[in-house]
Amino acid sequence: MTAVLRWIKGLLFIAMTLAVFISAPLVFPQPLFAYGLTQGKLSVHSDRPIPQNQARAFLSEVKKRLTHLPSLLDNAPLQIYIANSTWRRKWLWLLPSAKAGGFAASPLTRRHAFFSGADFTTNQLVKPDGYKPAPPRTLAYYGAHELTHVTMAQKVGWIRLLQMPKWIREGVPDYVAMPPESTASLYKKIGKQNADAAMMKSYGAYAPYRLLVTHFLKEKHWTIDQLMASDLSLEQARTLVFKALES
Repeated sequence: MTAVLRWIKGLLFIAMTLAVFISAPLVFPQPLFAYGLTQGKLSVHSDRPIPQNQARAFLSEVKKRLTHLPSLLDNAPLQIYIANSTWRRKWLWLLPSAKAGGFAASPLTRRHAFFSGADFTTNQLVKPDGYKPAPPRTLAYYGAHELTHVTMAQKVGWIRLLQMPKWIREGVPDYVAMPPESTASLYKKIGKQNADAAMMKSYGAYAPYRLLVTHFLKEKHWTIDQLMASDLSLEQARTLVFKALES
């Protein structure tokens, strides 16, 4: 029995050590990033020197996009951490997909998000494989998108965020991060089709979801709280929105 207890304690110790190893840099990333720039309530941190003027422009654009839904914002600071080096990415990217260019992992990332690299001069995210998405998915787009995930989690709690229909969970950040556009204008461009490579290149990754979110917020005049509390499935939302658009 004593041997079994020692074995169980050993497993628990290993599990706790692994949990700390995975979670510590996500919760407390600051020591891994020597360079930073703060502008108001937003800041960007990197493991490489940051070009000051371009970084200020980046933060200004992120702030502008976040104010598309000001009711999601509180007065607390928000941070973006950019891990250019491979070893930092391997450590920080243990939970998300290794191909992800950016992520927020609530509740561990309470007020911040991570990027795999950034080219401030061209306003582009740099993915782990070196690929740089083209506009409209700019660095500012990704900054606003990921920080909107953070603010949504703060607003409704991370459990509700995970339970939320994907079209809302991803459509709201896309609505915030992309330039404002009417439902009718977006519908004219993409129709009822699902996202494919061509659509993503021209209109962003979650354009079909953004169309639905735009309709409920702009045409139906739902509040963001109403939208995030909704459990409408994707098909239910599509049926309602397309019926309204076609009438």
